[in-house]
Amino acid sequence: MIDIQHTEDGDIDITSGDILYSESTSQHQKDILLADKGHYKESPETGVGAVNYINDTDPENFYRAVRKELTRDGMKVTKVSMNNTIARYEESDD
Repeated sequence: MIDIQHTEDGDIDITSGDILYSESTSQHQKDILLADKGHYKESPETGVGAVNYINDTDPENFYRAVRKELTRDGMKVTKVSMNNTIARYEESDD
């Protein structure tokens, strides 16, 4: 998916003097992981709230939430782990 490019800090990247566009799947994943439920007014149920899982003793709860939210956003999730998450947007045949 192509979208407005962000910097590592999450700001819109205008380093070239103009808005840049790039592949944004990993950016969307990051946004969903960090957002709590209710952070997006237009979609209040979206978000994992990864910070809330810091002291959780069972990582499966976190993995389940990640899998659920990425799937809800239209991604096909292949693998979720602490080191690597593999999820891609499904191609539409429109």
